[in-house]
Amino acid sequence: EIIECNRKKEEERLETGVIYLSTWREDRRGSPNSFLRSALFAAIQGKDRADFKKAELFSQQGITITYTGQQLNQEDMTVWLALVNLMKKDPLGTECQFTGNEILKHIGLSTGGREHERLNDAILRMTACAVVVRTNRHTYGGSLIHNFVIDEHTKHYKLTLNRHLVKLFDDSDWTAIDWEQRKQLKHKPLCLKLHNYYSSHEKPLPVSLEFLLNITGSTNSQKADFKRKVEAALEELVKIDFLKGSSIERNLVNVERSKSSMPKLK
Repeated sequence: EIIECNRKKEEERLETGVIYLSTWREDRRGSPNSFLRSALFAAIQGKDRADFKKAELFSQQGITITYTGQQLNQEDMTVWLALVNLMKKDPLGTECQFTGNEILKHIGLSTGGREHERLNDAILRMTACAVVVRTNRHTYGGSLIHNFVIDEHTKHYKLTLNRHLVKLFDDSDWTAIDWEQRKQLKHKPLCLKLHNYYSSHEKPLPVSLEFLLNITGSTNSQKADFKRKVEAALEELVKIDFLKGSSIERNLVNVERSKSSMPKLK
């Protein structure tokens, strides 16, 4: 059903020029691999955000990301994944409508005033930023959110993504993330970032602790402390059955994906 849906979307794109995102399973959330294999959404607390101007963020080989704006973290990533999921059934550039309570419940948060404020802040950051993503085939430049309108009385949102964002999903260069697993890891930035990164690799190759330090956007200068935090985070990923196991030998990190975490279809 998913394959057929994506085939029809591609036919409509060729005939009319209307662009859709790919479809994924209801228990998954789609993201370009360039977002998962870079420090664009860092594993940091909100209080530790930096302000960047044309900063080249660390990324896996084959990806280059230049970023201007307030640093994004895993809270922003969760909001962005939820928004993209809401929009996948409509043509890119179509205005998406939802309530603040709806999106907060969707991402597993309460609906108090503080949570609405955090949601607004995340949407503003992703509207005010400028991102240039270069992959082997495409370059995308712009903000993550094109524009938005909020009714302050009803907390009703109208929001539009940049339609050219679809280029980052081309050639199946994207990953469908297990949404329930992600919600289990909320408020654990390092766990969330490692879950993102390893989700984009069916059979992850060993990487160094230094590589993980850079790709998570961590500012931890204590190597021993970072190693302990990575070990604890990987244990959490084993507990939720995302990883079958992990080990760190001579600062080289090895992980094995659980078979249940690798569905046949995205």
